Amino acid sequence: NAEEALNLYAEAARLSRGSYRAGMLQEQAALHLQLGQAGEAVSVLERARAEYPASAAEIVPTGPDDDPTDTAGQLLGLASWHYLMSQAQLNQDALDKALENIQEADRLEVLVGDPSYGVALVYGQVLVAQGRQQEALRHFDAALMLSQPEDRPYALHELGVAFLDLDRPLDARERLESAAGTPDYPFVPEVLADIAEAEYRLGRLQEAQGTAELALAQGAVVPASLVLGSVEMDYYHLDEALEHYLRVVREAAPGTRDWVTAEQMAADIMAQQGFPDPTSAYLHAQQALEYTDPSDDWYGTLQDHLSRAETLMGSGKGRTLN
Repeated sequence: NAEEALNLYAEAARLSRGSYRAGMLQEQAALHLQLGQAGEAVSVLERARAEYPASAAEIVPTGPDDDPTDTAGQLLGLASWHYLMSQAQLNQDALDKALENIQEADRLEVLVGDPSYGVALVYGQVLVAQGRQQEALRHFDAALMLSQPEDRPYALHELGVAFLDLDRPLDARERLESAAGTPDYPFVPEVLADIAEAEYRLGRLQEAQGTAELALAQGAVVPASLVLGSVEMDYYHLDEALEHYLRVVREAAPGTRDWVTAEQMAADIMAQQGFPDPTSAYLHAQQALEYTDPSDDWYGTLQDHLSRAETLMGSGKGRTLN
């Protein structure tokens, strides 16, 4: 029971002092992160930080009586604190702060000579979130080198997606297929959808369609539907493509990149079909415009669709007459 575990960590922290108290609070924060509670994690971590010296420099041994083992433990504890805070800030889209904290976590681990898989992976994730995929590759590679067998598919998946973002589908497919072949990896449907995207970019439409259909059947609804929509557009099957994009509109969170893409495509397909339902076309174009930057090529296209649909709505075209 997660709630019970949170309470136990809180009670253990209350009964502890110093680095032990910090450790219990950080365990509590890590559980909050697993539960998607970034705000609560930050609050707990702020309390944990008070148990460490004001700066890492104060932990580094200076005298002959200092215990290097205890020093290393404190530095790694503080590295873990920065690692957890970076994850929380990444979840809150505070990307600059997340980068500062993961850089500090990495620095402290290197100082002790004990780099970790987790820090390398999150370092890469923060860079990807900043659109710095090329730089992220090095950290995902490091995570792969440091990973235990159960961690390996996570690093492979992150590498594959980064390669997709860099439009390197062959490199992406190689990593993604390795991740998909790992027993018990919980994100196999999502990996299959990413493999389908790689196949699509390689021009292998039949393979992309088959893999995306498998991903869709296994629950990766949004990414699989986007690939299926792209394939059907290449075949100029407008009705089938629209069906896939409308599924994304229903299933994706409003405002996300996938949702915006689906709204844009839905409006565009309806325009290509000759606005059979101008009201629906108007609504999809309007939704997409709200989240499309004016400098984007889509912006003018969507405005044209919106204007045309509005004209047709006014003229009554597309309405069912009783």
